Amino acid sequence: MDINFTEKRVLIVDDVPGMRSSMRTILSNFGVVSSEMAGTANDAIRRLQNKPYDIIICDYFLGDGSDGQQLLEQLRHNKLINLSTVFIMVTAESVYEKVVSAVELAPDDYLIKPFTAEVLKNRLERVMLKKLAFGPIYRLIEDGRLAEATQVCTELSKQNSKYTIDVLRLLAELFVTQGNVEEAQKIYQQVVDLRAVPWARMGLATMFHCRGNHREAEELLEEVLEEAPEYMAAYDLLSKVCEAQAKTERAQQVLQRAVAASPYTMHRQKEMGQLAMRNGDMEAAEQAFSNVVERGKTSFFRAADDFANLSRVQMGRGKLNEALSTLRDARTSFNNSPEVNFTASVMESLVHKKAGNDQASAVALATAMQAKQEGDFKSSEDLTLDLAKACFAHGKEEEAKGLIETLVQNNHESQALIQKAKQVFVEAGKGAEGSELVDDSVKTIIQLNNQGVLKAQQGDLEGSVKLLTEAAARMPENMQIVLNAAQALLVHIDKLGWNDSYMMSARRYLDVARAKGATHPKLLSISKLAQDVAKKYGVAA
Repeated sequence: MDINFTEKRVLIVDDVPGMRSSMRTILSNFGVVSSEMAGTANDAIRRLQNKPYDIIICDYFLGDGSDGQQLLEQLRHNKLINLSTVFIMVTAESVYEKVVSAVELAPDDYLIKPFTAEVLKNRLERVMLKKLAFGPIYRLIEDGRLAEATQVCTELSKQNSKYTIDVLRLLAELFVTQGNVEEAQKIYQQVVDLRAVPWARMGLATMFHCRGNHREAEELLEEVLEEAPEYMAAYDLLSKVCEAQAKTERAQQVLQRAVAASPYTMHRQKEMGQLAMRNGDMEAAEQAFSNVVERGKTSFFRAADDFANLSRVQMGRGKLNEALSTLRDARTSFNNSPEVNFTASVMESLVHKKAGNDQASAVALATAMQAKQEGDFKSSEDLTLDLAKACFAHGKEEEAKGLIETLVQNNHESQALIQKAKQVFVEAGKGAEGSELVDDSVKTIIQLNNQGVLKAQQGDLEGSVKLLTEAAARMPENMQIVLNAAQALLVHIDKLGWNDSYMMSARRYLDVARAKGATHPKLLSISKLAQDVAKKYGVAA
């Protein structure tokens, strides 16, 4: 089957103008008439936000400190390309073959320079034929019809074809998305038994982690990294597995290995900085956050919190002038947007207070409080605690208590946050009072959850729904509350009949949990319940 390239829209990403033009000429030799060019990763992201492309051909080294692999991961993470989009990597480095064999988010294919137009055409045709074969499944997934996609994959997996391994990988991912950890684990184990590819062992380790078998996950991930040290996602998961076992220093060491191997991935540098701070390694934290801020200046995905993190560490190390300079850079970088005005003002209040400039500190706090009241943005946990510290420093005790109480109620399962919240009270000279307030806040949420569960057990499904959805409206960041609300809605539908409004609300709660990157153990099971309930009533899941 021949591919008609005249109908395909192509984006060429390369930092060298001559190479972009040369690639456009090569593509035109076999029929491509619609091709556009981008010189940087950010330029490519902007273009993809405005229109879709059928094919992306990207050079590995982009010259601005980023590379094509990082661009691919950003595009897929932020859903800027769909499953049917072809992504081809081009590189002059023959060692890329070793790298691409171990990455979690691999391109569809790659080419080592130099290559001919005929080679490019053949590779594109091969990838696009595979995309066509998977097209019906991709459309079902993008339409949210996961149960149907799973059924099609299951049938295809029984056939002996050249795409069998790819079908099994997709099938396992579909089971994970739907909360069926047991079936996903079976498939990953099946693939590992056939061929111990890194992605299958990574998937198996993920299933162990989800089921609380952290030791087994840790051992398997160490084996993966010993054989495939380029597999960056394995470092990330191993760090989380270590954290789950309270091995925070070990978690930091794991990320240090990853950062040394791949220093330009911002989310990893951020996690590294946070871990270093928790471990009291302020020098490593400052280095990590400095890297994030520096890289973020040219990144499409920079955040005001990056500057807050760096200034927080600089303040902790007594570098007050550097901290203020970092916050001035934040205002400039974001044109003093409402969110960055709030962020910078909170940190400036603390820095000025530490420097003994009470008047400037009070002015900054007033600015922060006003920005918080007027702004439509979410504050990070650390920044909320910093605001509470500033309130305590200026005698605004009720405001500080209210901030911490709300924060704890939204995150009552996080022992790390609870300890940090109590420490704020200790630093304000109110340790006993703070400990009581925080513990009472946690008890309130536990009792609320228990009441909702009890109502369901007693058969008062409507009462359970009312109680838990009202709680979710008050505490939309509390994943246990949000997931219990989703469960109450789904149980109501399962027992009393289909309700469009209830299912929409349940799906919305599940989307909130997924958007937060939640690893809450109930997320997968409730996602599966949603699939089962929809299937029971013959509705697309």
